[in-house]
Amino acid sequence: MERRMPKFVALALLWACLAGAAQTPAAPPQPLDLFDLGAPSFANFPASSGLPNSVTVGVQTDAEGFVWAAAPAGLFRYDGRRWSQPDDPRLAHSVTGLWLDRGGTLWAGFRDDGIAQYDGRRWQVENQASGLPSQQIRRFAETREPDGRWTLWALTWDQGLLRRQEGRWQFDAGNAQLPHSALLTLAQTQTLGGGERLWAGTGDEGLWYRERGGAWQRFRADGFEASQVEFLLRSEHNGIEELWVSVFGSGLWRLRNDGLRRWTRETGELPTNDLYDIAETPLPGGDRAIWVSSRSGLIRVHGDNAQVFDRRYGLPSNGVRGLSVWHSPNGDAVLWLATESGVSRSVIGANSWLTASLLGDQATGVFGVLVEADGRGGERLWVGGSEGGLGLYEQGRWRYFTQESGDLPTSSVRMIAAVDDADGRRARWLGLRYGHLLRVREGPTFEPVQVPWKIDPAEAVLDTLARRADGRYEQWFATRLSGVHRLRDGVWTPFRAAGVVDRWRVNRLIEQTAADGRSWLWAVTNQGLARYDGMAWVLVDRQAGLVDTNMTGGSLIADAQQRPVLWIGTANAGVVRVDVSDPAHPHRVAASLPAATDPTAYGALQDSHGRIYVCTNNGVQQLTQGADGGYVSRVFTRGDGMVHDECNTNGQFLDAHDRFWSGTLGGLTVYDPQRATVDRQAKPLKLIGVHIDDVPAAADVVRIPATARSVHVDYALLSWQREAESRFRTQLIGYDAEPSAWSADSSRSFGVLPPGSYRLRIEARDYAGNLSTPLELPLIMAAQWWQTAWARGGFALALLLAGYALVLWRTRTLQNQRKALEQRVAARTDELNAANARLRELSYRDALTGLGNRRALLEALERHAADGVAECMALVFVDVDHFKDYNDHHGHPAGDEALRCVAEALRGCAPADAVVARYGGEEFACLLPRGDGEQAMAIAECIRAAVAARRVPVPGSAQTRTVTISAGVASRPVGGRDQAEQLLRDADAALYQAKHGGRNCVRRFAMSAEPGQ
Repeated sequence: MERRMPKFVALALLWACLAGAAQTPAAPPQPLDLFDLGAPSFANFPASSGLPNSVTVGVQTDAEGFVWAAAPAGLFRYDGRRWSQPDDPRLAHSVTGLWLDRGGTLWAGFRDDGIAQYDGRRWQVENQASGLPSQQIRRFAETREPDGRWTLWALTWDQGLLRRQEGRWQFDAGNAQLPHSALLTLAQTQTLGGGERLWAGTGDEGLWYRERGGAWQRFRADGFEASQVEFLLRSEHNGIEELWVSVFGSGLWRLRNDGLRRWTRETGELPTNDLYDIAETPLPGGDRAIWVSSRSGLIRVHGDNAQVFDRRYGLPSNGVRGLSVWHSPNGDAVLWLATESGVSRSVIGANSWLTASLLGDQATGVFGVLVEADGRGGERLWVGGSEGGLGLYEQGRWRYFTQESGDLPTSSVRMIAAVDDADGRRARWLGLRYGHLLRVREGPTFEPVQVPWKIDPAEAVLDTLARRADGRYEQWFATRLSGVHRLRDGVWTPFRAAGVVDRWRVNRLIEQTAADGRSWLWAVTNQGLARYDGMAWVLVDRQAGLVDTNMTGGSLIADAQQRPVLWIGTANAGVVRVDVSDPAHPHRVAASLPAATDPTAYGALQDSHGRIYVCTNNGVQQLTQGADGGYVSRVFTRGDGMVHDECNTNGQFLDAHDRFWSGTLGGLTVYDPQRATVDRQAKPLKLIGVHIDDVPAAADVVRIPATARSVHVDYALLSWQREAESRFRTQLIGYDAEPSAWSADSSRSFGVLPPGSYRLRIEARDYAGNLSTPLELPLIMAAQWWQTAWARGGFALALLLAGYALVLWRTRTLQNQRKALEQRVAARTDELNAANARLRELSYRDALTGLGNRRALLEALERHAADGVAECMALVFVDVDHFKDYNDHHGHPAGDEALRCVAEALRGCAPADAVVARYGGEEFACLLPRGDGEQAMAIAECIRAAVAARRVPVPGSAQTRTVTISAGVASRPVGGRDQAEQLLRDADAALYQAKHGGRNCVRRFAMSAEPGQ
């Protein structure tokens, strides 16, 4: 008989369980998987690095660490400095495959010229003349025999399989069973299909296999569509053997004993079905990633999720033709890519910075970031982009909400933030361009909120803050045009600080709870720092000692003595700090910070370990507390993996795991300090070559003939990242008193040395300062016959004084000859330098007007922009009004006279430090490197008036005519290429306004150019 528990007992137990569950603290959410979310960063090697202009189809690292690229023009080697082609005509043929075998031999297969093998010192070539069965090689592969030996295979375009046996290539016995088609790939599995199998992919007959001792047969399975099988990769994951198959035109397949899995363009998982090679890299925790080269970029498969990385992510080309993985001595997985625009490289998992999203990269990037718990034990990521809408990443996939999808009134997001609502629950708010404000509910759904400010194209909601004041819940909103607004008890109240002029842009709101428990509010605005004491907003810049009032962002950070300090980003003065221990009497902190990378900074954020991140227009500055109480600076840029160097207003976020997220002009980038590793691996230092009088010489012991006039030694550091930061120094022991200074120069040259034995000691260090094992190269300088001991002894016995005089005469003669030669060389060098200077002058001069040309102007602008200091520059663009009509009516000689007249006006009005140039046709320009808008307006008006007052002669007649000009003026701080290009665009826009404003006038660029916009 079944006994039932009384109801009251069951209810009591249920209540106890629920109460216990309520008291158990919720586990912290699992952090976002940055590998799944983030994109790899790429180092690219274009044709200018020594590669051919044609495509590269394969890349492989040899046993020494040198990297080889296969191309239609032949083989190319990378030595840590640049790529070069071996000086061997036998290798200058189309290469289709590279392979490093288990014994360390590198193999190259040629399309029509046989096979070459490299043992680390020299190449040997095999072809039909030497007994090779086929000249047409596609690829190589290795398989393992039951006794543990490895068999090397060559796959041909025309003769099936070749097997390497006893030092020779031979036909495989089973070739007759294979279809008459090119063989493209080969792999071996152990358990698929119930036992060992050898798999072969063909050019147009699909996938074939044979079991040991059996015959070849075609693989068939329900749904398996394969014709051109490009690559086979055997893998094992979680104890399950897999065969990965790339089929050109059909997509990617994974074959396991439990079935087939397919990724295709039609299912939306791949950008293309046109695939090439496959590779695998290990990940922490026993995980792995599969990489596939394709016509649409690099594809990464992690789990069952496929992602593509193309030119938008930094690849030089969307066409990735081949790839390979090399494992560095310290365990880094280095992924090499052969593309249609050179070679690219990515060190998997080595960068602490990752590209999280390219949202908004076609406009001005990302302006809102929020990471929060997803309610399922994990996290989700919200990203707001300029013209890209709102992106939501959760459960390993992205969803996007835009105006086009019908979710948002506009696709330009300026804020995504979460605050506690009146009942303590977390609420998300979305601020958009035009001033739209939306409440984001679960789903998500977007609930519009009625706002008191005007809906305007220039308006936007930039920040929000919620608090309780006097027992009442209130929420504050910062706007781009209309200042601060408070929503309390359903009633909106606008606020404007006394002294504010015109539009009041409030970028950030900050709450401070003082020592007495009183709540104060701070606003970081375009007109300075404002404070709210519960009654009114007041600007406190003068009181706090602040100079730059154009502020971009800020946060409250406690100093070493736990005093509250506002860290405020400004448009022109970097980060300033304000001590607000007494909110009623704020004052600027006098102690200086390490120099910022750019004068425009967007505030600062501090993580739980005290690291402070300052986002600027030139990278991210990380400040850590030093032993002396000051800060140690480290700067991150694109070279460290950032998607872009220029940050955006209110685009920064620190999550619960101390990950720093930053919205930039190019998208969203994230820094994970837990991924930061210290590279302590010494890189191999290699001797590249020795030349005596430009002739290659043996590099073990360099024996220099007495008649030699020069010795040149090349060396390289095989670093697999940041090679440009490698440094070298040398010492010729026996000649140099001490080592040379560290430099980027990777070669050493000598002239004539005294007879004797020397040792060239070469030292190197990588970007991280790791010292490599030095090289010591013996050099023996032979003596002239008259410098030998027996000759000197014989001369001493025969005629000591005469011999001594002869030596002196000979030495003096050589010295005079050398001096004369040096003088002739110096004279010739001076002549060449003078000729080059004349040619350079002509290349920068406009022949008609005598002014500088377009090249002179643009290089001057680039030179001033590249000095890293953002100074105000002004630019005047001038255009002759109705010049075509004038030219057509009066003839080209008259047009030339008109252009000379305008040129003379520019010379007369421009100051001495201006760069005046004929920009092209009837357009002129005047660049003021340290000028401002007012000065440029005055100069432009001077030019306009001077031209209008001149009478221009008409050649061939007694007539004179007048011409007029229109001018456009722009000015802005310029500290980099992007700002320089913006200055050109601004001046061109102003000229456009002048041309359409009636001509014979000057117009100044009037569009707002505030930071982060």
